[in-house]
Amino acid sequence: MNALVRPWRFWRGAALWGGIWLVVLAGAIVLSVLASLHSRLPGDLDITEWVQGSLFPGMGVSRLVRAVGSTEVVLGTGGAVAVVLWLLGRRRQALLLGLGLMVLPFLQHGLKELVDRPRPTEDLVDLRAGYSSPSFPSGHVMSPALLYGFLLYVSARMAVPQALRAALVGWCAFMLVIAGPAQVYMGVHWASDVAGGYACAAVLVLPLVYADQITDGWRWR
Repeated sequence: MNALVRPWRFWRGAALWGGIWLVVLAGAIVLSVLASLHSRLPGDLDITEWVQGSLFPGMGVSRLVRAVGSTEVVLGTGGAVAVVLWLLGRRRQALLLGLGLMVLPFLQHGLKELVDRPRPTEDLVDLRAGYSSPSFPSGHVMSPALLYGFLLYVSARMAVPQALRAALVGWCAFMLVIAGPAQVYMGVHWASDVAGGYACAAVLVLPLVYADQITDGWRWR
């Protein structure tokens, strides 16, 4: 009976994860196409005006998030985390994280150049930071969403003291939630750029999480 149940569970899980991934991928593609055709989408300007007129996240938090969430810093931080995971014996997660970090800059750069969406302009928003690449997807969202999304999953499963787990999960969740609003607050991205950053990161993170689960128990862990 078990020999029959296990393959069924495997394929059922694969179908579920595959379906979720295809939905996220479709969303990312639709956003990319729309961003390539329009400099901004309906609601983008209204959202920016509302966020920039609010007290939160504020200049200090937004600058911190942009500094920590830049692709260069994420690659460095992620590389260091991968080394720590390897030393802790979490080799599977270390290798998967390393793989995600290798793909990240190429996918991000390729999408930016392909979509080639202009940034918000000073006549429409209050520009509070500089930039050096096209607007879609937001790299300052896509990069930390990949790193901290995967680490949120890993942290929740690690056998560490409860206080340490809570701190790790809290920091990862904070970065995931605040990365998007910070970019809009600084005026360097539209909300649709932010949505694209989250969607593209999810396209990368979901296969990593699934791969970790189906290889659980392999000897090279």
